[in-house]
Amino acid sequence: MYTENMAEDERGHIRNAFFISNTEDDNSVFHKIRQDILKLARSMRTWNKDYPLKFIQLEKLLQKKKKELPIITLQELKHISTGPTHPLKDEELMLYLKYHHEIKDLVYFEDLPDYIILDTQWLSDAFKCIVTAKKFRNVSIKNQKRWEEFHCKGKLHREVIEEMFKKEQNILYKHKDHILKVLEKFDIIIRPTISNTDVPGEKQCYYVPCMIKAEPEYDIYQLFNVTENTCQKSTWLCFKFKFLPPYLMNHLIAALCREYEVAEVATTEQKRQIALFRGSAVFELQKTTKLRKLLVMKGLNIIQIQVLQFWKQIERGLYNYIANFVTEEIIKIIDTRFKMSNVKFEKKWECSLTKPESVTGSNEFSEEQIEIYYCDICRTTHTFTDEWSDPQRQKLSLPQMPFEDVPETDPKTETTRKSQTFSTKVHLNFQSGMEGFSSVSEGPNRTGSSTGFTKEEFNFAKMGMIVLNVLANALYDLLKQDKPNICARSDCDITYLYSEHRKLNKHVPSNSNHRRCPPGPWGGSWQDKQVTDIAIGDDIERIRLTRNELQHSRTFRLDDKRFNDLCNIVTDLLKRFDQYSKPARLYIDHLSEILAKTISEEEVKIVHQRIENEIKSALAIEVEIEHQVHV
Repeated sequence: MYTENMAEDERGHIRNAFFISNTEDDNSVFHKIRQDILKLARSMRTWNKDYPLKFIQLEKLLQKKKKELPIITLQELKHISTGPTHPLKDEELMLYLKYHHEIKDLVYFEDLPDYIILDTQWLSDAFKCIVTAKKFRNVSIKNQKRWEEFHCKGKLHREVIEEMFKKEQNILYKHKDHILKVLEKFDIIIRPTISNTDVPGEKQCYYVPCMIKAEPEYDIYQLFNVTENTCQKSTWLCFKFKFLPPYLMNHLIAALCREYEVAEVATTEQKRQIALFRGSAVFELQKTTKLRKLLVMKGLNIIQIQVLQFWKQIERGLYNYIANFVTEEIIKIIDTRFKMSNVKFEKKWECSLTKPESVTGSNEFSEEQIEIYYCDICRTTHTFTDEWSDPQRQKLSLPQMPFEDVPETDPKTETTRKSQTFSTKVHLNFQSGMEGFSSVSEGPNRTGSSTGFTKEEFNFAKMGMIVLNVLANALYDLLKQDKPNICARSDCDITYLYSEHRKLNKHVPSNSNHRRCPPGPWGGSWQDKQVTDIAIGDDIERIRLTRNELQHSRTFRLDDKRFNDLCNIVTDLLKRFDQYSKPARLYIDHLSEILAKTISEEEVKIVHQRIENEIKSALAIEVEIEHQVHV
């Protein structure tokens, strides 16, 4: 059988097999193929959906236009769409563009609004300008070294880009700047964040992950002087696939480049180069001190990551935020970008002393908290730090109070004393960190099933993703305008961002109802917010209130009505943030992407963990203690 050597996930991509004879003309086979195509078409989400008549008219016009020009300006498209029959309003045109981009009929990004690519095949031809094999190129002698660097290290200089596009059609060269931006969107090329470098033009260079063939000059540990005395290594966190699509690693590298600075190493010639290699990369988790680095590597159907810590002891849960980020990005690549429903992965771990090339991800994560384990590779016991786990996985609960709700009978009297129950609310404020709470016993503080999630739990998870990503990004970008030296986005949660905005006191809430408690414009509840309160400060408060509503939930659930109410609130405030901050990627687009996606159970669990992590930065527990007083 021709599929016997294929992984199960690979075979899942094969829907049906049709065998066509090259000696007999059998129409029945073609009839089966037609029936199968029709069956697939009916399963598509666009099948049998209402489609505006205006869109059909514009679609016909653009089909003709595509034969003349593969790319047009937005202004030209607006002119076409406002023709004599069935003109489109601006908002209808945007809806048309988003829809046809989604079904891959054209290419349009709201943050690259100048041009619309009508012919996707033309864009593929533009891609080929970059990724064509070396033997098919005519390399100029003038830039020969830069070309060699491109073919070996994937480093793309401006001079090489010029030569690539000059040899192509005039229209490709004319629109090369827009094409490069689109290539960045698709992660075909990346522009890594690099620390202050003395190499002229280095920051203007692109890198093409799929073209990187260079291996590290030495063992990766040797490159960064990772020894027993200088560095602590985390356990390996492994994302284990039955079938790992080759390009998934490239997209993950691109995502990490957007989040973190790429580490640099010295070559044998004492030159600096960034640590992007074939199948591996190293990133700086601490931009200023460079004392914590992230090593990412690809093995056989496995992506493995390890943190290299050059100071401080590794503690439980220390790298949970990294594990969450990488997991979310992999899920986003699989489910949202490429909709690869057959690609699955498991999270495993491996001993920190295992050599990179020997990592297989042989150990399962367990709900049971272990401290010591026997390592089959080292043939000895190790302490298990569990640095990738959620530090809040062991929940907090107060010890049982010594009050009993049982009537007490006095033997000297004929009547039973009446017991009245009084409620006392005790507020315990824990500032970041969980140290010093030996009097707190372990136990769950929320309810929720780990499998078979309900619709309300998925609603909660989606809103959690919106809060933790989109709303936090909006607060961060706003703060960055007034506080240039702000720490990295990954180190800032909403608690920190809100407190910083409150300290700055630049964007002051309206306080239109003149609330007296708490005093001043900051703080308050939903009841204090009027529909007419649309200052940025009001929206900062709405973000706080939305986040608090999720954190204070005991069930991790949101019913449809409350979910829709919050979506409407968030949509309005993000539109205002888009107008004020003018981000490269509109917040409203990020919101739409989350609302449109189908989230997995793994993502639900991640959101739960991240919300718990946010609680620890300023954990407030309100406990109602019932006790009796005899009267």
